[in-house]
Amino acid sequence: MVALLWGVVPLVPALAAGELPGQPFTDLYPSVWGLDTFCAGLPGFILHTTRMGAPDGIGFYYSSPIHGVLGWPVWALAGPVAAYVVTLVLARAATVMAAFGFLRALRRSPTPALAGALLYGASPFFHGYTVEGIVEGTDGWTLALWAWMVVERRVALATLAFALTVISSWYLGMVACLLAVGLGARDRSAWFSAAVGLLLAAPALWSFTHAFGGNGALDSAVRAAMGAALTIPKPGLLPGLNPFAKTTYVGFAAALLAVPSVRRNPGWAVGAALCFLLSTGRGPWWELPVLELVRFPYRWHAGTLLCFAPLVADTVEHVRWKVLGFIPFVEGLMLSPIEPVVPGAPTALPALYDAIDGGVVLEVPGPVALPPGKPNPSRPRARWVLFAQLHTHATSPWTLDFNGIGRDHDAAWLSSFASWDPILRVDPQSPDVAAARAAGVTTIVVHRDELHGASERFEAALVSAGARRLAEDGKLALYGL
Repeated sequence: MVALLWGVVPLVPALAAGELPGQPFTDLYPSVWGLDTFCAGLPGFILHTTRMGAPDGIGFYYSSPIHGVLGWPVWALAGPVAAYVVTLVLARAATVMAAFGFLRALRRSPTPALAGALLYGASPFFHGYTVEGIVEGTDGWTLALWAWMVVERRVALATLAFALTVISSWYLGMVACLLAVGLGARDRSAWFSAAVGLLLAAPALWSFTHAFGGNGALDSAVRAAMGAALTIPKPGLLPGLNPFAKTTYVGFAAALLAVPSVRRNPGWAVGAALCFLLSTGRGPWWELPVLELVRFPYRWHAGTLLCFAPLVADTVEHVRWKVLGFIPFVEGLMLSPIEPVVPGAPTALPALYDAIDGGVVLEVPGPVALPPGKPNPSRPRARWVLFAQLHTHATSPWTLDFNGIGRDHDAAWLSSFASWDPILRVDPQSPDVAAARAAGVTTIVVHRDELHGASERFEAALVSAGARRLAEDGKLALYGL
């Protein structure tokens, strides 16, 4: 019941307002668009889509095939938004439940197990993925399920769970590989589950690399910036939205509760320390193969939490006042940098979009690729460039980037339209309407407020090049080719 309440309650205000649960500044709209694209391709497993980069299309790999497969029945009955919300709620609840099962398998009684399960599954870390709309990050249940099955010595299920962990998130798979080394010293079946699980997940890894191409080594300064923040954060309970919901917050209460059980559980303490060290993104080991490719080292924090949970649960097992075990959860809600109540992002579209029915639609301005960790003010445009496609059934000539990698290069003619984008700060060029028409563009949507005062000059250039205004409504104007 607690797990289900955690899955639903923080989302209620956004859902009651008819909004998507999450903020629009990073991955939320791409996650919903990706789920729709993935489900539309089932039962096949598509690696290419013409929804973007029209007419040729772009490489495609949905970040969470698990959400796509499990959400397909809901998608078929009620659409992608409902499918996203349902699978999100289930993932949040399952993460707490799987952690509870893991701790019960370690012979913790129900109340200490629940305290540890909330420390892991209801942590600001996993909650932050919900806030950002990073759909694959919400599946913390796969890692906890694998650990549960290893402790229970259910080899076949542990192997399947390891494969699911890798498929759910490459970062969770990375954490599981490290933890498998330690757990294998206790039971060699952990090594077997990891080796065979990796083989089972290999087709997904192959699909990802072939859809997005190679990923080069990351600059050490960028990696360190995407590591654990070693400062006391501003509480998310205070007013204002953080554009990133990235956090490795454990809390003072959890640290204090973990200390008494370190001597009784040295293995879990070592695992937590190693994962924390790696989560900082600093150290000479980041030059090693595989590690040099890791772009978000803070995500090692999943391993820190999984190892912390048994330590906290063990301490709670040995104290009289079991309620102490729930202080870390309350502290996370009150003092972590993540909003306890998930904000909402609008799903409504301006009435002008009702006039669009298919075709190739060029949104101006469009998406902009920036390095990982750098605030990208173009991200909310995904509401128009991606999310609007669910309503208009149109395609777009713009291409996307996957956190700075795998970006298909935009067609050359698009540079004349991108030059008007205030984010790029370049001299505007005359929009190449003829090339846009030749590429199949049927409609141009001008977002006047996004052009920061250059809208009149841009629209005049469109008209002089042969575009005709179809409609306008304050901040928007629709042009036909």
